Amino acid sequence: MVPCLSRFCARGLLAAACAAGAMLFALGVKAQILRAWLYARHGLGFADPYCTTGYCDYGMFWVAGAMARHGQAAALYGPHYAALAARILPYKTGWWPFVYPPAILPVAYGVALLPLAAGYYVVSVLVVLASARLLRAAGLPWRCVAAGLVSFPAMWTLYLGQLGMLCGALLVYGLARMHARPMRAGAALGLLAVKPQYALLVPVATLAARRWRACTAGAAVLGLCLLFSWGVAGKAGWLAYLGPGRAAMHALLEQPFPGTYEMMGSSVFWMLRSLGWGVAAAYSGQGAVSLCCAALCWGLWRRGAESRLPATLALTLLASPYGFTGDMAMLCAVLPLLARPGAHWRNAALGWLWVAPAFVPGFVARTGILPTPLLVLALLGLSLAQQKQPLLAKQIGQPG
Repeated sequence: MVPCLSRFCARGLLAAACAAGAMLFALGVKAQILRAWLYARHGLGFADPYCTTGYCDYGMFWVAGAMARHGQAAALYGPHYAALAARILPYKTGWWPFVYPPAILPVAYGVALLPLAAGYYVVSVLVVLASARLLRAAGLPWRCVAAGLVSFPAMWTLYLGQLGMLCGALLVYGLARMHARPMRAGAALGLLAVKPQYALLVPVATLAARRWRACTAGAAVLGLCLLFSWGVAGKAGWLAYLGPGRAAMHALLEQPFPGTYEMMGSSVFWMLRSLGWGVAAAYSGQGAVSLCCAALCWGLWRRGAESRLPATLALTLLASPYGFTGDMAMLCAVLPLLARPGAHWRNAALGWLWVAPAFVPGFVARTGILPTPLLVLALLGLSLAQQKQPLLAKQIGQPG
């Protein structure tokens, strides 16, 4: 009787998680419909439901592309960036420093060729389609693709106009197909130069797995990305990024917790800051965690552990001092792979890990503590808890 009651409770929790996820998905769709209606009625000056004005981070990429087109790439990292950006897009407020590397400027250049609002929806559709295609090409079943694309992190990064969903899909594809399609996988991993925090552990994984063809392809694509960015940003743009750009990046990272954006953070550094640690101590803690992540990643790929794909995705988030909830979309896509028939409590925990990121901002607002790294750590533990996972082995190109 007790096992039946336990099973019933676990299934109830899983059903509640699914219901909460459906509600969050509906809210995300409603927010997009509201945004489109406000734009149709008020133009670019509408009050965005969740951002300042305009189209959130997409507006920042659009402005960066416009400045790069007019030979002002170096100004993106200078002290007058906010003033210049406000002249190009006066409807948007709250300009933060532009901290992205020049490798993203060729993408921003293309984005700026389209009108702001139309470009946002066109790029959003392309990101969703490309992400779905990459996840399927990685061998993930449709339930995993759906779990990733309709999750709160994916909906949030899509609403912002960020590239987190696509970069996560590139990482999943590159890691999953490193053995079966090393050249294509390496090329996908090389494209992560646009957001290098996604590629922190890629060299560790590829070297530990001795996938030299993937390393070669990744290095070649990385070189092309840098070459294209040099053509767009020039020497002045790169020098500005390495000088005042890096200083602005550190200032943005180290400001007191909680600011505005840290409530959606996912890094150990920000969690330690939320617990009252100073900047130096938080850096030390993050550094220790990053080294442990690299060592564990090396071990997983060296011995060919079946759980290395979801574990590496979790380790990537824990290793970076700069990460956000939107970056967890890649984790949500592999959560169904960790489910087990009859493991009701485990499956219920996975369901709530899929939903939990949506409740982090409210938790931070009430407690002042950022719990997101603990969610990632829990997922890492679940991925490592079972030694033999034939389905995971099949997804990464090895026999189960």
